Amino acid sequence: MIIGCMSAGKSSELIRRVERARLAYLPTAIFRPAVDTRSKPDHVESRNGLASQAIVVDQAKEMLKYSSQAVVIGIDESQFFGDDIVEVILTLLRQRKKIIASGLDLDYRGKPFGVVPHLLALADRVDKLLAVCKKCGSDFACRTQRLVQGTEQVLVGDSEYEARCIDCFEPPSEFQMRIDLQSTNVSEPALVNFAPPSNFSTAV
Repeated sequence: MIIGCMSAGKSSELIRRVERARLAYLPTAIFRPAVDTRSKPDHVESRNGLASQAIVVDQAKEMLKYSSQAVVIGIDESQFFGDDIVEVILTLLRQRKKIIASGLDLDYRGKPFGVVPHLLALADRVDKLLAVCKKCGSDFACRTQRLVQGTEQVLVGDSEYEARCIDCFEPPSEFQMRIDLQSTNVSEPALVNFAPPSNFSTAV
């Protein structure tokens, strides 16, 4: 398993490892979920420009139809698959396949993402990658900050998120509160003209 927050290089590392297997003349296949529409069709892409051909599937069980000839199998964005991916991976492992899966370990709330915790428990190797925090610039970003409103766990996009370290990460309730405070219009106090009473005189 290759896990981490957004912009940590998960897809790049997945592509690198699969390409390494291809250099060893091992048959390979990469799968990605159809719900992830950020990459061009039939490809998996990283933010730093790396790309590799991939098979796009709607459900995890479809991988079994295309993986018979592959020895090394890559699965990108594994957090977007349903619970059935667990049984699919167990089936592939029984077929002596080597599985390399990447995905977000935490969602925008900082909570475990979907089926990924189960996959982590099954993995014999886990690599957690870190990113650069977009707020303070540290090299220890491990959270994905959602920058837009929304309560759904899956909201595909890039500009809607940024990598944050633990210190700079704002849980949804705190982040929304800050947005609400910024959007509140504070009117300037009106100037009141003071007119002295008619019987008021100034002695010089």
